[in-house]
Amino acid sequence: MLARLLISCALPSPGPAAKAEAARIAGSVRDWDRALAKAEGEGLLPLLYWNLRDDPGPVPAAVMDTLRFAFLRNLARNTQAYRELEPFLEAVRRAGLRAALTKGGRLALDVYPDVALRPFWDIDFVVHPADRARLTRVLAGLGFAETPAAAPARAGDGRGGIDWTYSPYFRKGPLFIELHAHPLGLHFPSRDADGFWSSAGRLKVRGTEALVLPAENEMCYLAVHAQQHSYHRLVWLADIALMAGRPGLDWDWIARIARDSRIKGPVHHGLHLAGALWPGSVPAEGLASLRPGLIEAAGLRLLWPEAATASRAPAPDWPYYMPSLFSLWERRDPVLAVRTLSEILFPPRAWLASATGVPAGSPRLYGRYLGRLFRPAVTAARRLLRTK
Repeated sequence: MLARLLISCALPSPGPAAKAEAARIAGSVRDWDRALAKAEGEGLLPLLYWNLRDDPGPVPAAVMDTLRFAFLRNLARNTQAYRELEPFLEAVRRAGLRAALTKGGRLALDVYPDVALRPFWDIDFVVHPADRARLTRVLAGLGFAETPAAAPARAGDGRGGIDWTYSPYFRKGPLFIELHAHPLGLHFPSRDADGFWSSAGRLKVRGTEALVLPAENEMCYLAVHAQQHSYHRLVWLADIALMAGRPGLDWDWIARIARDSRIKGPVHHGLHLAGALWPGSVPAEGLASLRPGLIEAAGLRLLWPEAATASRAPAPDWPYYMPSLFSLWERRDPVLAVRTLSEILFPPRAWLASATGVPAGSPRLYGRYLGRLFRPAVTAARRLLRTK
């Protein structure tokens, strides 16, 4: 029942039937501490308040006060984040650099009706590889420091390699900025990366504006990102549902992006799960144009079954690179597959040491490498044992 409450409240405008269901279920909740903890883990505390505030019914006043505080706290945090981000955006705009605001930092302004409704921890940008070095200098000039675990020990060449695998973080006080090299979040460059940038738009952010990639590209990226995290947070699926309802969305373009980048499976599955949770949110024709092959579809259903996603039960934490594996499967490019997998599974020692806290000279670091190598098999075994 708790899962149904969260699903009913996960969209800003869920409709009368969903609101009535939310009110009915909220009245039967006995353990609100557990419910609030679950809502926070799903990224939904502000949305839970948003959808219960007008008619809380039997929800305890203390619970509504907690939800209201969470809403106001997220409003203050997001507002401060955009304020602190403004100098960077203005410097990027003046220099003509290509850094596109994406994911939570974009969605809070672009698809949610109130900036307080979409929590985000860091602010993500997709950057053009040719502008990466200049963007790093801009960040340094503004007082941002690159976090040690984000800095690979060897540099990429802009066409592939380590820069495509690891996304650096830059921090200034409480503000974290993460730079991504791939406009679709994969572990290798796009065949037509410049095509995304030629259609980029602008989004107003306080007194300046941010570059954003086309909504169709963002749609694909959101689906890939949600799968990278095994759909563990309901807000990521809500993002997909809201973007899918964006007026004027070009589904033929989405299908071309997914087909050309070999990500029809991850994009289709994310949209399918969102459409199952919120019927009518994803157009049937859009899904039909993205349907993957039988083997890939079966694999997606096995790894991330619809029933498990809807129940919000604890699910296997599949590796972050799973969408890249599906894309490699479709590409049938052995050279690209070997190169990509070697970079994912065997990162530089200095990077892995910094990321895990194990000294670079310690034999324990070999265990970390083995863990990366066998993680998919171990996760699959646990999944099979859990279903027996």
